[in-house]
Amino acid sequence: MGENKDDVYPFDPGVLVDDDGRVFLYVGFAPWDGRIIAGKTSFKGAYCVELEPDMVTIKTAPKLVLPKAGHSQGTGFEGHEFFEASSVRKINRRYYFVYSSIQSHELCYATSNYPDEGLKYGGTIISNGDISFKGRSTPLNYTANTHGGLVQINGQWYIFYHRHTNRHCFSRQGCAEKIYFNSDGSIPQVEMTSSGLNPVPLSGKGTYGAYIACNLMSKNGAGGYSNNKEAYKEHPCFTQDEPDGEGGCGAYINNITDGPLSVTNISI
Repeated sequence: MGENKDDVYPFDPGVLVDDDGRVFLYVGFAPWDGRIIAGKTSFKGAYCVELEPDMVTIKTAPKLVLPKAGHSQGTGFEGHEFFEASSVRKINRRYYFVYSSIQSHELCYATSNYPDEGLKYGGTIISNGDISFKGRSTPLNYTANTHGGLVQINGQWYIFYHRHTNRHCFSRQGCAEKIYFNSDGSIPQVEMTSSGLNPVPLSGKGTYGAYIACNLMSKNGAGGYSNNKEAYKEHPCFTQDEPDGEGGCGAYINNITDGPLSVTNISI
């Protein structure tokens, strides 16, 4: 956590204050290769560091808690290894570690009875292309990275995440979906919808903004966004009249092409 190039890179931090007052910091950035990021090497996965109550002073050395791709054989995380976006909650005396996997488009989770060891892979909670939902292998929407975590509101748990606009992985639309726990504590993957935080599904009456559509693709399907906006210039996309983050929404779907029409869907 210091200044040496081999110190743990404190990327995408998440903090948990446990019931007993102990404070845990979770960090990590683990791409496919061993490239240098911000003067530091990328490491073997996600790390946990216990902090003093001041949340500044490090109490324990970083401990590897989730593996990265290439270091996961025999762990159960194969294909869904840690990439970034650590977020930890304690729910019913169990620790849930939500993270963005090496697949990038999905938020996965791992569980343990301990905050800093013993985490076991649980599954995918949400994919911003609905990949793997009910066995699906191709995206229903343009994918890119996602970040998020679990939040309980009025007794209902939600997964907060983001999908993308403007054909770019850095243009992000915040979203939320209801999630449910099985009796064994597992979380089934949920589908992207347009309902978000609504207590009930959309009624199907009246007018809805096109920007809430959760499925979008061209006649040739969808794909994965990067930081190159030109890669999908012939494809439809969510966009808006104002720059990102400025003023009102004004969002709409751009570049709907002729025959066959691009497919859009508002899921309720």
